[in-house]
Amino acid sequence: MSILASLLSPSALAAGGLIALGIVFLIYLLVEAFFLWLAGELVVGRRVTYGEAIGIAFFGTIIVVGVIVFLPSLLGIGLALLLFLLIVKKFFHTGWIAAIGVSIVSIIIAFILLFVLVLLGISILSGGLGGLGSLGLILLGIA
Repeated sequence: MSILASLLSPSALAAGGLIALGIVFLIYLLVEAFFLWLAGELVVGRRVTYGEAIGIAFFGTIIVVGVIVFLPSLLGIGLALLLFLLIVKKFFHTGWIAAIGVSIVSIIIAFILLFVLVLLGISILSGGLGGLGSLGLILLGIA
């Protein structure tokens, strides 16, 4: 068997796909945790740790995806939201109102940061600097 054939075998492709998925999930966790940490610092009223934010991002993602996969309806979305708020409440040792505030503020921070990056000309989909790129045009409502 040639080297190319062994690299293109189903098991090698599956392993490569799982490794890529793991890397993307890790990057997602770190970015999402940053937004949650910053929102926690602004809303909770006590010093929150980045580790707490990583815990929320990890368990929140697993729970939300699991609930929506097994209960794909408005009830599932509502239950997933309630469980996510419960996770924020538990990790940040806060009340329901502050958990809602952290969730909303983290979304606002993410949109503001993405908007600033778009204005700076950095586009995720176009893969480079210069110009707004397709993602920037879509976010600005031009495309």
